[in-house]
Amino acid sequence: MADGFGQLLKKWRSARRLSQEALADDAEISTRHLSFLETGKAKPSREMVLVLSSALELELRERNVMLGSAGFAPVYSSSALESLEMAPVRRAVDLLLDKQEPYGAVVVDRVWNILKLNAGAQRMLMHFLPEPPDDPRILGNLLRGILHPKGLKPNIVNWVEVALFTLERLEHECAMFPHDTDRAALRDELRAYPGVEKLVLSDLPRSSQPVALVHLKRGDDEVRLFTMLTTIGTPLDITAQELSIESYFPADEASAAFLTKLAQ
Repeated sequence: MADGFGQLLKKWRSARRLSQEALADDAEISTRHLSFLETGKAKPSREMVLVLSSALELELRERNVMLGSAGFAPVYSSSALESLEMAPVRRAVDLLLDKQEPYGAVVVDRVWNILKLNAGAQRMLMHFLPEPPDDPRILGNLLRGILHPKGLKPNIVNWVEVALFTLERLEHECAMFPHDTDRAALRDELRAYPGVEKLVLSDLPRSSQPVALVHLKRGDDEVRLFTMLTTIGTPLDITAQELSIESYFPADEASAAFLTKLAQ
């Protein structure tokens, strides 16, 4: 909120690497008017703030900030997941988690904190976790659980490959939303983990697989998985927009058989 609307608009346009002409074209306004908005020579209407926010592909929480910087009240609410307003979303999420059985699925927020997980994910975690870590935050966050040495790292056979994919995904999110201090703080924390710092500076070859695979092994038990990320379409609530469901699918018949047997 320290920046005025024009300053924020220019910062976001620069972050998106858009020229004034390109953003003006996307927002269907003149380049002259956009220039006046950035310099403060013109004040935006509420509708114009929302149009530009949409053209910049801002998250709902950032759209509220843009509205506030222009002197308007926030439009998008942020309801607790367990609130009455979020009941339809909870039902949909619970249905997706149940339908994923016997395979795993977890619900995360925008900084990858685990909000819910189905029984399949719990079984898989408990089976392949070396031992419960002392710090509950490690298993409370999906990325910490993958990258931290006291998480799943010892039993991820292809940990380097998985770590690179995980870091790239978070780096992309930080680049898309450079003002999100929570994402940046998580990225900086993960970079400091043993073995991760070297990966950030490495130039290792990427996998030729069509999807990123996670190969877990503990003793004689092993499973190969790939993931799919599901988000809520056209959300009107900040919490709803920031929910993601990461679902885990067996990458081969042996893995499918193992996960089915684990559920019995």
